[in-house]
Amino acid sequence: ELIREGIPREEIQKLCDVHLAVFREQLEEQKIEVAAGTPISILLEEHKILEKMLDKLKVTVERIKQATEVSSIEGEISQLKSIVDHLLEAEKHYLREENVLFPYLEKYGITEPPAIMWMEHNKLRERKKELRELIENYRDFDFKEFKEKLDENAQAVRNLLSNHIFKENRVLFPTALRVITNEEWVSIREEFDEIGYCCFTPPRIISATPQIARGEEKTVTAEAGESKLQFETGSL
Repeated sequence: ELIREGIPREEIQKLCDVHLAVFREQLEEQKIEVAAGTPISILLEEHKILEKMLDKLKVTVERIKQATEVSSIEGEISQLKSIVDHLLEAEKHYLREENVLFPYLEKYGITEPPAIMWMEHNKLRERKKELRELIENYRDFDFKEFKEKLDENAQAVRNLLSNHIFKENRVLFPTALRVITNEEWVSIREEFDEIGYCCFTPPRIISATPQIARGEEKTVTAEAGESKLQFETGSL
């Protein structure tokens, strides 16, 4: 409704950040339980690994900030390149969300949250490329200037990706689990497989046989000539 009233998506994103800050504590208490091998379980597992990458990024950047000579950071630069390569490898993670999960949500009228997540994907793509270019050309900068730029860019990537993961884990994915049907999850997993996975996606999670299920699974049964929706708390 806010979008229809003419408020730009950029402003909506800022409002989302404020909203999440206010309700962060309550949202953190929500836990998603999904079977291994299901699309959401794969995305969640990849998020865990990406968060570990962000922790490594922070530690490595801190070590570089404490260095006094550019010649002493070759090992850290090598580590940074490896970390950023893995962050860039998340592209298939984004493509599975953008080309498969988001269209299913839009089918149920959930259009703006995926649009904002897609917008954040693009921002992340830009920031990660900037970080990679900076690391590859670190000798072209004054050492002090390089450390300042590195700290600024790395912090931007960490904040943006960390908040993005929180939004998807606590808001977007639970919404998807509420509206998407079991049959659609089977199709989504097949489409995930077609796009492929990241170099860091655990093989065990990909090879797990998906047992598609949701918290409030609906089945139709026939009784006395009538159709019923069967819920955990009774039938309708």
